[in-house]
Amino acid sequence: MKSSEHFWNKLSENYDKKAMDNAYNLILSKSPKYFKNFDTVLDFGCATGLYAIEFSNKVKEIQAFDISSKMISAAREKALNNQIENITFSQTTLFDKNYKCKSFDTILALNILLYFEDIEKVLNRMNDLLKAGGLIITSTACLKEKRTFVGVLSGSIILILKKLKILPYLKFVTMLELEEMITDCGFKIIETDILIDKPATEYYVVAQKIN
Repeated sequence: MKSSEHFWNKLSENYDKKAMDNAYNLILSKSPKYFKNFDTVLDFGCATGLYAIEFSNKVKEIQAFDISSKMISAAREKALNNQIENITFSQTTLFDKNYKCKSFDTILALNILLYFEDIEKVLNRMNDLLKAGGLIITSTACLKEKRTFVGVLSGSIILILKKLKILPYLKFVTMLELEEMITDCGFKIIETDILIDKPATEYYVVAQKIN
């Protein structure tokens, strides 16, 4: 966790400029229909709180967390500056025992699943945390999909940087593989969309807990 935190701490200062891309705008436009004003939401890997801040006026409460202390510090400052009081930001992980089973209506898992080797373990934990009929809203770079030459080259560079431990762990999956993992972990997929196709496929999935 420490090496990953160091990586994300370094990115925190300029994170918003890079994160506020076309995929970000599409997520903001596509997701609100799934929120209700009495919902309790968990924002998994919230970074600087970009999504939590935007969605805070649509739900009752958001509990947001990240492993990066600097990301959380930036998120708290942003919420304070915007006078938003229904978000709690914490530096922790998804497996924090303070997060109780069947506590959340929706879990945001945006741009985070690919950083886990065992995605199924993460999905099962999210399933446990959701109330009956709860939702996960995800967006994942599916780095195993067919890509342009630039994308293939970028993928090769990513692999090199991973081996040099300059980048955190990255899981290469296809859209179909991601869908299969989600359904195998007790979810029914209710919406999918390709947010960005090049240089890598950014895949948006909304799924509902079925057990």
